[in-house]
Amino acid sequence: MNIQDENLNIYSPLPQRKDTRIGLLGMGSPADEWRLAAYRKAGFNPVALAWRDRRQAEQSGQRHGVPKLHDRWEQLLDDVSLEVADVAVPGQQRLAMVKAACARRHIEAILVDTPVGMSFSETTEAVRACEAAGLKLAVNQIMRFDHSVRAAKTLLESGALGQPMVATFELRGNPPWRSQPEKPGWCMLRGASIHHLDTFRYWFGDPEGIYGSESPIRVGKGSLAERLWVYLLEYKNGLRCVGIDQTWTGAPAQSCAVPAGLSWRIQGIEGMADGKLAWAQDSSSSSTIRYASKGQEHSPSWPESWFPDAFSASMGQLLIALENGGQPGNSGRDHLKTSALLDAGELSAAQFRSVGLDEIERTGGKFLRTASKRPRGFFGNLLPTPERLPEAPVKPSSEAICDFTPHVQQVLALSRKEAERFKHNLVGTEHVLLGLIKLGQGVAVNVLHRLGLDLETLRTEVERQVGVGPEQKMVFGIPYTPRVKKVLAMAAKEAKALNHTYVGTEHLLLGLLREGDGVAARVLKSLNVDFEQTRQEILKELDPNS
Repeated sequence: MNIQDENLNIYSPLPQRKDTRIGLLGMGSPADEWRLAAYRKAGFNPVALAWRDRRQAEQSGQRHGVPKLHDRWEQLLDDVSLEVADVAVPGQQRLAMVKAACARRHIEAILVDTPVGMSFSETTEAVRACEAAGLKLAVNQIMRFDHSVRAAKTLLESGALGQPMVATFELRGNPPWRSQPEKPGWCMLRGASIHHLDTFRYWFGDPEGIYGSESPIRVGKGSLAERLWVYLLEYKNGLRCVGIDQTWTGAPAQSCAVPAGLSWRIQGIEGMADGKLAWAQDSSSSSTIRYASKGQEHSPSWPESWFPDAFSASMGQLLIALENGGQPGNSGRDHLKTSALLDAGELSAAQFRSVGLDEIERTGGKFLRTASKRPRGFFGNLLPTPERLPEAPVKPSSEAICDFTPHVQQVLALSRKEAERFKHNLVGTEHVLLGLIKLGQGVAVNVLHRLGLDLETLRTEVERQVGVGPEQKMVFGIPYTPRVKKVLAMAAKEAKALNHTYVGTEHLLLGLLREGDGVAARVLKSLNVDFEQTRQEILKELDPNS
């Protein structure tokens, strides 16, 4: 590294005490190849593993010198020799494991993958559980510990770039979930964009609001794995941060196909910096940075890599907090802001407006209708207010939950458009089913594909049974039929029966089938869609290992 670049503070501090006893819940390639490899390199002390694949756990334990193996995660948490629980399991299981760790008095701290919960409300529950139990909670926001990202942070703090005006992230690549179309919370936003959003927060603090837009990219019949997320963060001082994340780089046969990659750029009044993270091609390579300030250009380099080093840096923050009694820089409380930004992005995409973090925090993460007369924010003010805003979701019952996901809100908005298209003055179950088809993504659509249904065939069959009404003046907010209200109530009951804290498209599909007498139910049954079989396919879609 050049002398003038030695003060970029690219290396994360490590704890003085490295023998803190760590127990790892969950394995797989990320934990084996990155997490444990990083811990071993840093001299940390993982002493126990728990994973359902005993053979894989044994091989990993031997490779990384971990002496204890547990067949169940409960057994690992009951191990009184442990001080830190390292939670590396799929998102749907994290909250339960965090709460279980809080119930063990010998556990002093928890490190968990991001996002901690499937929603802001779940993340809040996890943070409060740890605080009530007196445990320190850290979150694996590992992009903060990339060397180029830390260097950019130093440049911003030193004023070398002047007042930042524009910052961007662009991802083009093939992430591991690309072959598994969206599950609740695990779309592009929560799988990749979360790191870019968190990095913007790490660099610049909390934004006023976010404008988000999501779209599937179809590259073949039934293919929904490719995704595009675009988002804009608005800051009071005029700074704008833009992210473009996509898993589609162009067909291999196309001569103009773009190579996979992950890059960032910051433009300030007095300088600029850009960097590339070694992720898409070879994660063991070093990230790069190039910056210019006051006429001087710099291109520092270093031998270390983002992966796996970032994992030891993240754990290091937690271990340092145990040493000094403070909170880690990647604390669960700080992660709440990133979690709120995720929910705000989803709500923005569903309602076509800019959404502030305060709206999510104020409502506890519930997807409530809070649209104002004009969309808020700089970018939102460039867009016309929609003629019709989605009506607030009907509360199914006094006991039922009402946390409709953005995809369900989009389906309900699309169902009204379908009713308008057919010149109907009520939204029926047939319009809701057409809205699901029109959305073209989500668990319900994935399950319909698994059941062998072609969406175009399904659409044609529904439209064949739906007649076009007479010309009429459409009123604001076309109301639901009693059957649709019943479907929404049944969807909420299905979510509650599955112990889900949200109502997703999968629950909506079950509600349409359970209702039984509407056009949607009749069409689905005519195509041999069975309620119980659909429910089982949904469970498989949500948890392939079940």
